[in-house]
Amino acid sequence: MVYIALGSNQGNRFELLEKAVKKIGSKIGTIKGVSPVYETEAWGFEGNAFLNACLKLETFREALNVMDLLLSIENEFGRERNSEKGYQSRPIDLDILMYQNEVINHKRLQIPHPRMELRQFVLTPLSDIASEIIHPKIKKSIGDLQLDCTDESPLSLYQKTLKF
Repeated sequence: MVYIALGSNQGNRFELLEKAVKKIGSKIGTIKGVSPVYETEAWGFEGNAFLNACLKLETFREALNVMDLLLSIENEFGRERNSEKGYQSRPIDLDILMYQNEVINHKRLQIPHPRMELRQFVLTPLSDIASEIIHPKIKKSIGDLQLDCTDESPLSLYQKTLKF
């Protein structure tokens, strides 16, 4: 299984998440679950509030291929990644959080996603669909990581749910 984080804080945020879920399902693999959507403040910069969710995906594709396809979806939705500017607003953000139980240290891809254990906007939706999964580096369940997380950023459950 592959676990992917989705976020948006520009444009019609919910519609962009919904379109991204459909694209991921058609291009990358079979979606097995989608978390509730949460609204959160921008993290690490000043910007509009984000909608965040996570999905569980079954795929035969290799991790780097999955990442390339996610980047192409982001690009299609108007995202321009620029590592020099740091965190910034974006119409869509798609990140691989975990790929099977693998640890990958590649110049283009770090799995599990770095610092995910520090962010409630990642851990809360991920815990909704994968609380028992063990983080392959930290050796704790996602549910335990969520409970242990010291990030006190407010999250609120969004009124709509994503379809897949």
